[in-house]
Amino acid sequence: MSTDARDVDEKLDDNLLAALPEGGEVVSVKPSGMSDYCNTYRIEVKLPDGSSKVFFEKEAAGAEGLELMKSAFTSESTAYEFIPEHVPRPVSMGTYASRPDTHFFLAEFIEMVEDDIPRPESYMTAVAALHSRSMGKSPTGKFGFPVNTRFGNLEQDNSWTDTWEEYWTRQMRDFLEREDAAHDGEPHEELERLRPLFFDKVLPRYLRPLESDGRSVTPCLIHADLWPGNVKYMTDGETVCVYDACAMWGHNEVDLGVFRNPRYPLGKPYLKEYWKHIPISEPEEDADSRNTLYMLRNQILLSTLYPHDKKLREIFVSNMRLLVDRVLEEEAAQGQAIQSHL
Repeated sequence: MSTDARDVDEKLDDNLLAALPEGGEVVSVKPSGMSDYCNTYRIEVKLPDGSSKVFFEKEAAGAEGLELMKSAFTSESTAYEFIPEHVPRPVSMGTYASRPDTHFFLAEFIEMVEDDIPRPESYMTAVAALHSRSMGKSPTGKFGFPVNTRFGNLEQDNSWTDTWEEYWTRQMRDFLEREDAAHDGEPHEELERLRPLFFDKVLPRYLRPLESDGRSVTPCLIHADLWPGNVKYMTDGETVCVYDACAMWGHNEVDLGVFRNPRYPLGKPYLKEYWKHIPISEPEEDADSRNTLYMLRNQILLSTLYPHDKKLREIFVSNMRLLVDRVLEEEAAQGQAIQSHL
């Protein structure tokens, strides 16, 4: 257990101090980073040998705060298991003794370069390592995660599921329902037209072949929020730090959806770099459409988090339309081919 050596009225909570190094002295606590859903701090501890160690803390209140901390601790701990060279080591999660309604997550602090977006080689080395090292190691052999994780403060239902199509379809239904609720049920004629076609035609067309004709999807650990704000260079300017996962065991290509999103300056060079490490899932000819499909997750969730920005809704609706039109055109071409042979 550490002690709080600062000359301040409000010392760190005893349960948090107990998670810090034995015999250490807390010498500084400063805000660190930005979050809409919890408080974040940089805690510096002076160790008995005179050296210092720095930690990162998140705290949040209430039942939802507890679930946010569970999401962070379980996601980061599982990612650290597979790529410890890229993930800050999780230390603990718990509840304050002094404020039983407030909960915390503690990890080692890693200094990062804030301004630079890592090059494709550095960025995708970490992503490919996470996927390849965890491939086939789902604790149940199924798709899901031990806890429901959070994208921002949006809960992700990670109930264990046998097939990838079932898992992803359930998530899409849930996400779109909450996107509707975030917009107070505001009608959107084009979205309502596309929705049944999306579930009845698009998802079966691009997910079912992954698990048909002898093919299968082997679950690997997915970070699920690999936008540039969560991937930064460490101070060596070569190795990346990956953090703030909302993890699940799923199809590895899910993590590639964010690289297609024009919201972020990433794109094809990052995808091409990834494919150097891990082969495209079969059927390979569907890869581009699957990439668009997985991008929709990120876009729908952003529209849910920021419903005042109407452009976000229009962006994901336009991409849903693209996939629906692509499948309908394919069906029409197949129908014409059959007619020509009659």
